Amino acid sequence: MPESGPDPYVQFLENWIPGIGECTELHDKLHDHFGLDFSVNSEARLLGFQLGHHPAGNFLHVVIFAVISTILYPTPYRNDWSDLRDFFRSYVLGKNFQLISYWFIPRGILAWQSI
Repeated sequence: MPESGPDPYVQFLENWIPGIGECTELHDKLHDHFGLDFSVNSEARLLGFQLGHHPAGNFLHVVIFAVISTILYPTPYRNDWSDLRDFFRSYVLGKNFQLISYWFIPRGILAWQSI
């Protein structure tokens, strides 16, 4: 039986982007910290937040991620417009909390309801 885990192709596409390329263990712990499941939308929220939180992340990375995640991701992982909206909203939140350690950021900050 194959080992379950993140799709290696998706990991390859994410690892070049500052913030998103943080280690898998940290990313998984942040899912738990922020109370997110592992749905496509939750991934978009957390990845956007990590990108915004990283000092090297910028809007060009947002655009590139939007293109990659809607075109190059395997079909089950692709983002739609609502995922991209949540990704960008999380990116902006990450920018606002850039100087604060993840562990001191309010746990429910990424748990808003989709519109």
